[in-house]
Amino acid sequence: MTKVQECLAKNIKLLRKMRHLTQEQLAERVETSTNYIGTIEIGKKFPSPQMIERIAEALNVESLQLFQTDTAFTYQEQIDIASLKKSLIKNIEKAVDKSLKERG
Repeated sequence: MTKVQECLAKNIKLLRKMRHLTQEQLAERVETSTNYIGTIEIGKKFPSPQMIERIAEALNVESLQLFQTDTAFTYQEQIDIASLKKSLIKNIEKAVDKSLKERG
């Protein structure tokens, strides 16, 4: 596997997981098979430029970002963490409100 292929495979898998998508869900979004996504992620297959564009669109990134190094998604990870924190806070607030209403 080439370094470019390794980088692409790693970034697709990382972004897919950051977006909380299964291989099957990503495959549906790009209109391909789950098996094909899996073979890309382990570096056995290298997608066509058109497929790279479709995958990037499905993952909501620019296609060139799929070829960036490890630090490329630091900002996106921060956004995802902030979003997760907001979601957790809302869920905690709902649970507290429900508990207070039940008590009386």
